[in-house]
Amino acid sequence: MSKEKRTLLITTAICLCSLITSILFSAFYPVSKTVQQNSHSDILLLVGIVINVILNIVLNFKVCKTMGAKFLVKLGKWIMPFTSIFLVIVSVYSTIYPNSSFSNIATIVFVGLVFIVSGNYFPKNHVNKYIGLKFPWLLNDEESWDKTHKLASYTWILAGIIFILQLFISPLKAVSIPLVIILVGILPLIYSLMLIYKNKRRQRE
Repeated sequence: MSKEKRTLLITTAICLCSLITSILFSAFYPVSKTVQQNSHSDILLLVGIVINVILNIVLNFKVCKTMGAKFLVKLGKWIMPFTSIFLVIVSVYSTIYPNSSFSNIATIVFVGLVFIVSGNYFPKNHVNKYIGLKFPWLLNDEESWDKTHKLASYTWILAGIIFILQLFISPLKAVSIPLVIILVGILPLIYSLMLIYKNKRRQRE
């Protein structure tokens, strides 16, 4: 069996085990509201299995292996198993301890770390339409692609840090979501459009 197929089977099995664990917990935990509380988690876990299969297939394309950052390719193949396990832990814990803030804290830290890790490897992505920022106008402009992803590297890392810091700095809670949206999406988008416009203007001259 090839390494790619083995990874697909293992990751899918982990996602499936997470779903079964969540269903069994809902069925046997002696609280009537548990099924309602975990129903959304079960749906997300089921969707996660489908997404995992799609990611493993797409990330095995030759262009992903050659043009994408190797770590991000591996992370993409394993992100759904990690997310599934995380979701089950959070769901079970929040059901047993409904008054605990653990779920919110864990989710914020998890998302923040994903931004930081992804941003750290952005500059290692070469031009491709599968891994990196999905701006179609960058696919035919390698220089603009590189510059945009270098900027996005800093903005994504900063977004992750801000997202985690809101746990310790109360005023950040009110503005963390808008700031993250600006840093993760809007700033790289505007910068990429500026680069494309500048290059086209230079070509006309």
